[in-house]
Amino acid sequence: MTDWPDERIWAELTHRLHQPDLPTGPVTATEIFPLRSSIREPMSHGRLFLLGDAAPIIPPMGAKGMNLALFDAEVFASAVRDYTATGDESGLRGYSDTCLARTWRYQEYSNWLADMMHGASGSPVGGGDSFRQRIMRARLERLLSSEVAARYYAEMFTGLG
Repeated sequence: MTDWPDERIWAELTHRLHQPDLPTGPVTATEIFPLRSSIREPMSHGRLFLLGDAAPIIPPMGAKGMNLALFDAEVFASAVRDYTATGDESGLRGYSDTCLARTWRYQEYSNWLADMMHGASGSPVGGGDSFRQRIMRARLERLLSSEVAARYYAEMFTGLG
């Protein structure tokens, strides 16, 4: 973080927040945290069911953590409702497979998006001549110029994918 002194941090914040008069002060702490993913499989064992962040951890890049948690809760609530109303256990038995299929799709989406924007090196798109940076730029340009790529992004971003 030595290449990010307080002045640079405040300059970025005022620019990104469009607040030129943003009050500044000393930055008391900075931290770089790793974007990590993890998935616990299966998401159920016997009468134990994992919902939300108890099973998948998804990086914030794709903004899907709450979406996945709500999906898990909806699937689980429907399965419990069916079991208590009619004794049908199929929803409870299929809970893990149903939720994991969606979880893996959104893990892939979040990974794709982070890779396109930041790449494995953590470098932002838009500069340099390295092969990796050029690939990242090509992906971004395809997203911006292809109706099919844009549709995929929109479906995944909105949770319809």
